[in-house]
Amino acid sequence: MKIIRWILLILAVLVLLVVAAFFYYLYVPAIDPPELSGDYQSHSIKVDDIDRSFGFYLPKQLDVKPPLIFVLHGSNQPGDSMRKATGFEFETLADQYGFIVVYPDGYQKHWNDCRASADYQANQKNIDDPAFFTAMISYFSETHSVDSERIFATGLSNGGHMAYRLALELPDIFAAVAPMAANLPVDSNMDCQKSGRPISIAVFNGTEDPINPYQGGRVKVGSNDSRGDVLSSHDTIGYWLGLAQINNEPETRTHPEQDGDDSTSVREDRWLGNDGTQVRLYTLQGSGHVVPSRIVTFPRILGKGAGDISAPQEIVNFFLGVE
Repeated sequence: MKIIRWILLILAVLVLLVVAAFFYYLYVPAIDPPELSGDYQSHSIKVDDIDRSFGFYLPKQLDVKPPLIFVLHGSNQPGDSMRKATGFEFETLADQYGFIVVYPDGYQKHWNDCRASADYQANQKNIDDPAFFTAMISYFSETHSVDSERIFATGLSNGGHMAYRLALELPDIFAAVAPMAANLPVDSNMDCQKSGRPISIAVFNGTEDPINPYQGGRVKVGSNDSRGDVLSSHDTIGYWLGLAQINNEPETRTHPEQDGDDSTSVREDRWLGNDGTQVRLYTLQGSGHVVPSRIVTFPRILGKGAGDISAPQEIVNFFLGVE
């Protein structure tokens, strides 16, 4: 009996340790949706004989020719997970500015981005995600007369890498992109067709990102390193600066402390090309694999947050030219 009691005690301690570890490293409080004017809807379209789905938010007051903003999820996430990950802020801003925000679903919860070595099925089956985006744009052009000059994309992690693909391959369709927690893959692992055309871009990367290394190197999701190597954040920005033929020093600012954590900060570097192309790098000093937010908490396992700015607000201002 004494041995059984010891075994039960050890098992109880182990359970408590697992529960404590879960709450410390993984648990985050839920975000309640705010009061919104419009409706969230779902739709699907067939692309290459595959049913592709997406959700979207329509504010009550749309522009006559509304902008269209795609918000792309990370690995192993459904499209609408980005609503919570961004604190529903894109929808709140859609109410303010009259744009449509779209949350598409990747193939089996992944995007076929530019990383040739990635082992998920979207890449292995070479799913034509650019065709999915052009089909969605056609849908919204027909149903809501979106402004073809104001089509944008942002995304986190795998979604950020997909935003790079859209920028590389469809710069005639997308006016600007804003990848988060993502660097361009190295040339030896690049599986996208580079158009060689400049595009406006804003990149948000954390210096302590445990998945996407700010200084470049191997991307790892747990023990999976099939995604291969990426450039540093500065070399990533350098690629886009080169396309825009920008060689001047950036306009730099450090955003004011907002989140009560002085071990993190946000430095923003801005460049402006002669043709109006804008390039920005948001260095999230001390932060991890997160969407910068003043209202959303990410799991500790992903690193510290970046609560001195709101990425949705910064991104919408960048896309729509709001200062």
